[in-house]
Amino acid sequence: MRPLLGSNTFKTSLLSLAVIASMSSISAYAQTVNQDIERLVVTATQTPHSELTAPASVSIVTAEDIARLAVADIGEAIRATTGVNVLPAAAYGREDISIRGMDGSYTLILINGRRVNSQDALIRGNDFDLSTIPMSSVQRIEIVRGPMSSLYGSEALGGVVNVILKQPKEKLSGNLNLQKESITTGTGGDQSKLNLFVSGQLSESVSATLIAEKVERDAWRTDDVPVLDALEDRSAVNVMTMVNWTLADNQALNIEVNYSDDERKADWQRGPRLEKTNQTTERFNFSVSHDAQWELADTQVRYYHENVDLNDASTAYTTGEIKQTNSTLDGKASALLAEHLITAGVEFRNSEVENERDLTSGKIDYSQSALYLQDEFNIGKLALTLGGRLDDHDVFGAEFSPRAYAVYNVSDEFVIKAGAGKAFKAPGMLEMSNEFQLISCRGACWLRGNPELNPETSVSYELSAVYQAQNFGVNFTIFNNDVEDKIERDITTAVDMNEGVPVISYINISESKIQGAELSSWYDINDAVSVDANFAYTDAKDKSSDEVLQGTPKQNANVTVNWQVTQSAYTFAQWQYIGEQKIRSTTVDAYSLFNLGAGYEFSETFGLRAGISNLSDESFDDEVAQYGYVEKGRSVFANFSMRF
Repeated sequence: MRPLLGSNTFKTSLLSLAVIASMSSISAYAQTVNQDIERLVVTATQTPHSELTAPASVSIVTAEDIARLAVADIGEAIRATTGVNVLPAAAYGREDISIRGMDGSYTLILINGRRVNSQDALIRGNDFDLSTIPMSSVQRIEIVRGPMSSLYGSEALGGVVNVILKQPKEKLSGNLNLQKESITTGTGGDQSKLNLFVSGQLSESVSATLIAEKVERDAWRTDDVPVLDALEDRSAVNVMTMVNWTLADNQALNIEVNYSDDERKADWQRGPRLEKTNQTTERFNFSVSHDAQWELADTQVRYYHENVDLNDASTAYTTGEIKQTNSTLDGKASALLAEHLITAGVEFRNSEVENERDLTSGKIDYSQSALYLQDEFNIGKLALTLGGRLDDHDVFGAEFSPRAYAVYNVSDEFVIKAGAGKAFKAPGMLEMSNEFQLISCRGACWLRGNPELNPETSVSYELSAVYQAQNFGVNFTIFNNDVEDKIERDITTAVDMNEGVPVISYINISESKIQGAELSSWYDINDAVSVDANFAYTDAKDKSSDEVLQGTPKQNANVTVNWQVTQSAYTFAQWQYIGEQKIRSTTVDAYSLFNLGAGYEFSETFGLRAGISNLSDESFDDEVAQYGYVEKGRSVFANFSMRF
């Protein structure tokens, strides 16, 4: 059963929950309301709303959902949510999370509301490797579909994925998990994960959490291509710590330190070239925030620092030692003024990349600042959210991103939503620097940055109807997103020659139109059996060429059936349909994935989960696999947990 939160309840409790729901408030109070806020959404406005009243298209994946499915990483956890397509195992095994037809570079990843960004270090592969977040540390994952630059600035043209971590508890508790996974086809692919979660109070005013994880995976080779790795060999250590210090009844200091060390090796094919790769990524994140609930407003002041050290070695390319450093200082305040909930914030960010291999000067850095303002208010049954953000960047200058959203409460269970907004995506540091030059085109060209690039911009609209009762809910949405000044490589024009090899660059060339519809529903048949289902239709095309956008299935569908057999035993069955899509120059036919699983709690201390993923052993053909995209073969898994 999914709890509802009507507009009247929301209005009276908003300020008292705002900081708590964003997982950055006073620890002692947070424990007492944790169950109430489990399905509240904060990413859409930085203030809490239910899924019904949130002024955006949102989905939530809870810790309970994650535990039932026994998923390996964030990508797998959200793969069955509405409007999300996960293109698996992109370069170096990092999944590409696409929302509403926009590829992974247009999906903004947040951890506890903090931006994580290493796109200029991880030149090949995804912006951020979500597998570095231990799944036992996740309280819930919020997915906002549609542009959100009015709050978060660049990179949010497709949507936002906010991973909210479990906060320290008052009572000492923990769990130990051992997960084993084996791919039943091909050779290799065995993976083991050992995970420890411990949380409790260190003193009357200080509580802390420690999460540690060790991952080992053998390289996996398919039966079709037994001499190349479809998935790389991986060895990783992930450690996360959180400390909450209650300074006063209304103030807290929150500190987070995250560390990961990840090494991957593979024998891969890139076009006609066989390539041995070895990539080691060391990541360190530090965050400190002061959160307070004053008489007139709730406030947060926060500093966070991210450091990524990458050693990228390959037989096809020169070994590179690359380092990216991001530092951010931000602050926000929320106050109820004459029936208007006002949220205002500022952000100052500096990014620096050191790359002796691909930068002529060896180092570049840029700074940017932002100011945003949001107003939430009611006119009778109509709830309005108006907001805008002004970003100012060293290179491309100023960008303003406005947004307006309306939620009309037909009843406590039925709402109609409509919204419009403008968003932007800034060029990457390397894309807009002519000091950057990288061998590309499978060795046939050099790629150079272009300081004349403009940010990509979009104008989006959506309209939806949402109904939620105690045991049934349905959501229907139509959307349209027009993207201009899309940044692409100009493979037709050489801007220079380097050692007899042509140099190409990035240009603002194309316009894209993404439109579609989403339908999702859930139904609690009885106290034991529930069904979740969704379907998304997406028409995403480049307007200049009328070609479909990469990695964008026209249809996606998911159905999950959960059955609580007894108080101690449960089982689930899941069907995922991925429609025809284009990956690079290859059209991939539609295919389905079937997943089965079950769990049994032997006692309050011991539990076991087991299952099978990709039961029918679906796979991509060789034309797609040569670019590093691979659907993991039929896999069996088992997870043993011990709680204390």
